[in-house]
Amino acid sequence: MNRKESFEKVLALVRSELWQKPLTCAISAEEVEEILKVAREQSVSGLVANAIVKNQLPIGEDLTLEVCAVQRLHEKKNREMNAEIAQFAGFLNRRNLGYVIMKGQTMAALYPNPLMRSSGDIDFYCPKTSFEAVQKAIEERLGIVMKHNGSERHDTFRINGYSFEMHSDLTIFNAPSHQKYWESFIDDAIKAEPHRIPIGGEPVPILSPTVDAVFIFAHLMGHFMETGLGMKQLCDWAMVLHRHRDAIDRKRLDECLTGVGLKKAYLCVGAWLVEKLGFPEKDFPFPLTAKHKSWVKTLHSNLEKMRGEGIDLDEKVGHRVSFLHSLGTAMIVAKQTLRFLPLAPKEMLWRIPMMTVWSVKKRVIS
Repeated sequence: MNRKESFEKVLALVRSELWQKPLTCAISAEEVEEILKVAREQSVSGLVANAIVKNQLPIGEDLTLEVCAVQRLHEKKNREMNAEIAQFAGFLNRRNLGYVIMKGQTMAALYPNPLMRSSGDIDFYCPKTSFEAVQKAIEERLGIVMKHNGSERHDTFRINGYSFEMHSDLTIFNAPSHQKYWESFIDDAIKAEPHRIPIGGEPVPILSPTVDAVFIFAHLMGHFMETGLGMKQLCDWAMVLHRHRDAIDRKRLDECLTGVGLKKAYLCVGAWLVEKLGFPEKDFPFPLTAKHKSWVKTLHSNLEKMRGEGIDLDEKVGHRVSFLHSLGTAMIVAKQTLRFLPLAPKEMLWRIPMMTVWSVKKRVIS
């Protein structure tokens, strides 16, 4: 079974898990190891393992034990992550400090089985009005001094072995006019639309459905330009749109996507969600036309191939600050820009100069 076939079977298992429907293709025991490998690359191994078990695939005792071990590992990691976030959120809540937890476990809560989403770092955003106070509280608790050296877009620290990323910018757009638009409303939008969900028993402030519907897509587009999408990012976006379909302000969403130059990309990648991921078209916030759907084949091929390119680059030169890594990433960005420029022309054209600035900063400071 080649990589393309493995990718398609991973996608079929993910569809089964997301929409709680029977698997639509046959999978043999001989194919499972390669499927799990591709699932790990795409950061959806928990979803795939759960789908294999729920569909009762006849893969033999040894493979079943291996798949169940993947399930248990995801359950353990997610429960521990939830407990850590609850403790951290409680610490900030008791001090009435302004922040929002983003991505991560706030996305997991939207899945049919939240414990099966692959977890990572704990990301949180602090508006400028509370950033210094939050930073000081964390430094006093940990007995550290956080130094933001300008080479990254966030401060990183660890608590109980978990990596936290403290963001002073929720996201950064390439085109200055798009960034200006985003900054003109984001903090007010968070303040005007407070949302909380329970994580580990603690009420945790999160982004509103409408803001999340923009932010998650902007985040995945950033990855798309550099190392290709992970299927997990697309699943996160699909879950935001599906679970919040009645809460998203479509007019405001339209205005914001236009303001940050991502409206056409949103529609074309949305067409991929519908055709390839099985997303219910009636739940998508905007009508999809034949023109949008004409991009599905190109996007699908790129998704399958590019994720591998990004991983291969890291294996060859390391995921670190280096001339070779910067050059390799720049070449990928240039290729992606040429292929997909019509989807978000202004934002994509600004990507390379923005990357150059960040690369120079990293090399000078490091």
